[in-house]
Amino acid sequence: MSDRRLTLAIADYDRVAALADGRVTVPGVELELRTLAPSETFYRMLHEDAFDVSEMSLSSFLIAREQGREWTAIPVFPNRTAFHTSLFVHERSGIQRAEELRGKRIGLPEYQMTAAVWTRGALAHDFGVDPTSVEWFIERRPELSHGGETGFRPAPGIQVSRVPEGETLHSMLVAGEIEAVMPSPYPGMTSRLNRTSAHDLRATPGVRRLFADPWAEAVRTYRKYGFLHCNHTVVVQNRHLEQDPDLAMNLFLAFSEAKRLAYANVRSIERSSLLMAGPRLDEQQEVFGDDPFPYGFESSAAALRTLAGYSHEQCLTSTPAVVENLFASSTLAT
Repeated sequence: MSDRRLTLAIADYDRVAALADGRVTVPGVELELRTLAPSETFYRMLHEDAFDVSEMSLSSFLIAREQGREWTAIPVFPNRTAFHTSLFVHERSGIQRAEELRGKRIGLPEYQMTAAVWTRGALAHDFGVDPTSVEWFIERRPELSHGGETGFRPAPGIQVSRVPEGETLHSMLVAGEIEAVMPSPYPGMTSRLNRTSAHDLRATPGVRRLFADPWAEAVRTYRKYGFLHCNHTVVVQNRHLEQDPDLAMNLFLAFSEAKRLAYANVRSIERSSLLMAGPRLDEQQEVFGDDPFPYGFESSAAALRTLAGYSHEQCLTSTPAVVENLFASSTLAT
């Protein structure tokens, strides 16, 4: 019996390279891998269930599942960071500390994106910046947004404005029309949804990071909460899990093996252009351990429950999701 062919849409992470090049396979399955920018993948899944297996925004997944989407996740989390450290401010704003964002105008690619949920949660819980105290400017148009596919409406008390036609978050920040921007978390992965990604805020005169030492802030976040912000997961169409009860675990094991192979080369000088790679990797391992991108449900349960709480707190979901119900039962002990 020949292997079933399933499409897998995911970004070009080194942690999935072994799946893309065939070094790692899934029993009984031939994966047809599509390398896409995350925002493109999420939109196409929300719009038309375009793939069998797909990287998926955790925030949009919480919303979509509450709305009845027939997807189930496996506990694979392709990317993590402390997303609030990606905020940039205009120097003329005079903002030096995160607490000073109260009453200001902040730009986001999209309100419901997971990085924005984590950022608002961090600002509220760690720096006292309530989302109602900010005017949020959103760049993506409803017809090309994840929120457009899930019926997003801002909660009462939340000020959401659209970036004017012909403007971008970048142009508004440079002009001082907004004080801060959280750009796309993946500036190198452009898609039709990522207009701001063409601009590197790090190289923009008059603009600087809110957190001058984002590494130190990420370490503080990790030590306080015990996790970094998980941004995406991997979802599978329920019909495939019903046809093959072993599929969820087989996919999880394949993703885990691909990640292990990536880590095996993490110190390869030939493949790294990171200056002082050895000392920086030593520093990373000292803080985050040997696996800064942990897969498995148990190691991420606290992060998932925190995100579900933020999603409900920010009125993106009507109730806090029971995160155990979102993942294939066979993977919960991982």
